[in-house]
Amino acid sequence: MIRHARAEDSPLLFDLLLEIFEDMELPILKQLAPQTFKNVMVSCMQEDFYRYSYKNGIVLEEDGVIMGCCYGYKGELEQALNLPFQQALASYGMEDVLLFPDAETFAGEWYLDSLVTAKDHRGKGVAGKLLAALPTFARDAGESIIGLNCDKVNDRARHVYEKNGFVAHSELTLSGHLYDHMQKAID
Repeated sequence: MIRHARAEDSPLLFDLLLEIFEDMELPILKQLAPQTFKNVMVSCMQEDFYRYSYKNGIVLEEDGVIMGCCYGYKGELEQALNLPFQQALASYGMEDVLLFPDAETFAGEWYLDSLVTAKDHRGKGVAGKLLAALPTFARDAGESIIGLNCDKVNDRARHVYEKNGFVAHSELTLSGHLYDHMQKAID
């Protein structure tokens, strides 16, 4: 079943997202102790307005097990959605630390910020099921284009995105890695 994430899902969903953050080699992973990072993130994820708020999360759950998740939002909200995390870090005296130092999306698209399948459920079509559900969420947000970023060296992800109708639109450098910004128009 595809459903919206719930606030109580946040600790597990953080653990899934952490794999993406590690692959991206985000500088914050060296700036914060792992448990502090998780505590700050989970706290923000349980808020109504944040990049990784449960309200922006979509999960695939079967038999009570979350098999994968994704997060997305209107592109023009990216900067505002980062503020709760920045405010939380300020309470640790880390006002200048950023989760994502680079802009990732564009106004006029619903941005698929992240997509991850739990390790035990890879190869079972989880990503495809989540991607197939996205047009409904994008339309509900008033958007007719879905955008995402795919690391240039991640051929497996690129294949999944292309299979689901995404095409390269432009290139971005995020945390020192080169990405294709891909888009898909929806009806």
